[in-house]
Amino acid sequence: MQTREELIQTLEQADTPSIRLFTLLKLKGLSPDDPLVLQQQILLAEQEPVCSILKEQHPEGYWVWERSHYTPKYKATHWSMQLLTELGLSGDHPAMQQGAAYMRKRMQQSLHEQIENDERGLICFWGNFARYQIHCGALEDPILQETICLQVREVEVDARCDWNYGLPCAWGLIRAMWGLAAIPVEKRSAQVEHAIRHGLEFLLERYSLLKADYPYQEQIHRCWFSLNFPLFYSTDILFTLRVLDELDALHHPSALQALNWLRGKRSLSGMWRGASPARKRTWSFTAGQDTVDTWVTLHALSVLH
Repeated sequence: MQTREELIQTLEQADTPSIRLFTLLKLKGLSPDDPLVLQQQILLAEQEPVCSILKEQHPEGYWVWERSHYTPKYKATHWSMQLLTELGLSGDHPAMQQGAAYMRKRMQQSLHEQIENDERGLICFWGNFARYQIHCGALEDPILQETICLQVREVEVDARCDWNYGLPCAWGLIRAMWGLAAIPVEKRSAQVEHAIRHGLEFLLERYSLLKADYPYQEQIHRCWFSLNFPLFYSTDILFTLRVLDELDALHHPSALQALNWLRGKRSLSGMWRGASPARKRTWSFTAGQDTVDTWVTLHALSVLH
């Protein structure tokens, strides 16, 4: 079985520039302005798989067609922005700036209506929206500030959603926390901090990551116990651990149990085996010989400090 150090060396030599970039940032601890990191950022935008995604963007900033930011899953503008953020394309890249501006303009009315009508649900969408908007430097934009207020409101009521039969939705809450985690600590308001604490209490104390005993009506979704990449609105244990890591909450006993579970998922080769339920419906996210296993191994190592 490969050691952690050997796995890091393997990931440093991955064919996918995104994986090499995150290996430098998350596993080797290099700063974003390190020359090696900057070099990978340049290659990432110029090489596969990102360059092919960028070629599909229309000059107005959208992907696929203008009449819907949401369909087809998972190639329309909202999902493309989400994937490019997960692939590490710089938020300053012109394509990201165009896509973010397009989505802010498109979602402004829907956001206002949801807030004014006190409508519940769809917080998974807004959490992801906030994530890539903040990545693109739009934190101070009024649309983003309203989005954050909506996320805080929804987290405080446990992210209840009609798509989960009006029950609290763990997926939605985790996605909201993913958005809130992107806010730099020094810029988090007291309301945001309170919502984060509430969300952590929901995820780690009221319920259990390993039991997945969050409110549901039909059955626990099978993807929860898989190691998936990429995920779009759903979540799994590994993704949740990534969110908890950003919120400095991996020390919690429930998170530690989940980390031990993750260690046990490691294969004899030293890698982790991944799944990709959306791979046939989204853009390619690997290059060369890399697979989803390479991605989930990167993310597993990043939370297993």
